[in-house]
Amino acid sequence: MRRTIIWLALLAAVLGPAVAVVTWWRNHYLAQARTHKVGAGDILSGVIVSGSIRSRQRTAVASEIIAAVQGVAVREGQEISAGEVLIEMDGGVVESELAKSVASVEIAEQRLAQLKSGARTEEIDRAQEVVRRAEANLVYTRRDYQRVSKAAETGTATPSELDEAANRQAGAEADLGVAQASLALVKAGARAEEIAGAEAEVHLAKAEQKRLEALLAKYTLRAPHAGIVTVKYVHDGEVVAPGEVLLRIDSVRDLEVRAQVQESQLAGVRIGGPARVLADAHPDTPLTAVVERILPRVDPEQGAITVLLGLVDPPDVDLMDNMAADIALIGEEVKGAVRVPAEAVEGKGKAAAVWVRQGGSFVRRRVNAGVSDGHWVQIASGLKPGEVVRLP
Repeated sequence: MRRTIIWLALLAAVLGPAVAVVTWWRNHYLAQARTHKVGAGDILSGVIVSGSIRSRQRTAVASEIIAAVQGVAVREGQEISAGEVLIEMDGGVVESELAKSVASVEIAEQRLAQLKSGARTEEIDRAQEVVRRAEANLVYTRRDYQRVSKAAETGTATPSELDEAANRQAGAEADLGVAQASLALVKAGARAEEIAGAEAEVHLAKAEQKRLEALLAKYTLRAPHAGIVTVKYVHDGEVVAPGEVLLRIDSVRDLEVRAQVQESQLAGVRIGGPARVLADAHPDTPLTAVVERILPRVDPEQGAITVLLGLVDPPDVDLMDNMAADIALIGEEVKGAVRVPAEAVEGKGKAAAVWVRQGGSFVRRRVNAGVSDGHWVQIASGLKPGEVVRLP
């Protein structure tokens, strides 16, 4: 009996510390293990790619003429509206030519109007007065001719005097014919050919005016669209040449997202499909987008295809041209899914498994893993919200 007691005492002395060590190790292990409490939430599955945010409207404002810059009305970083004056250039010579052209148009139009309206009353009165004088002169020369003819019959007038009287009568008849013809022309108005010629002169004068107006407009450069002046290359007083870029304007409102998708990922991309965009500069502000176009070209070096996306709502953050972004092209969305972090799941589908806390330890349990967005994995069966899983 005494020997049994001694052995029990020795066994207790040996096992006591061992049990204490095991208990301490188990509690320490459980306290140090990284865990996650199973919950429910939304999962967006699809393709995650890199890309950039780009402005749809990026304009290089260039000069079309040789001219001296009178003033630059904007500065770098300034937000401008469509049609706003950007640069004024010296167009004094063209302005003078345009003033002359406007006067030429007015003169041509006045002449055409006169031809179309016909002769004025004063012109007709003058022409009639000339006819009356010619008629009176003809009456006088006829009487004089008759007088000289009678005198020649009696020998009191010479043949030469008779000839002179006959010539005066013939001249008076001719003058009357001319006056009557002039009166008829005045009353008849301008001929069709004259009116057509005057109309042609008006058209030519107006065409020249329009040409000069268009040329003068090139001396004032205006914003083709709203945006921000990103670069300014010119200053007051410089002489610029045709084709020389003076400013660059980027739109900050009309933006698009350009995603680079590998050929193997293209099957999960569809026109009209939703997407989430995270700009590197604003990682906590996801943007909603939609796939608009898939460009039909593969980059031979990267094997990537460019997918264009449009932002659904105006962004609440400041975005810039060429800003880097991560894009999640959503293929499927599951709401209220039982989910765990992707790192907690071993395997895929029905062959997946997780380590679940059970009492004072973790046990490996088979689960049915569903869709994943790279961060979360849906657990279709095998886990319930509230259970705790181990993370590696």
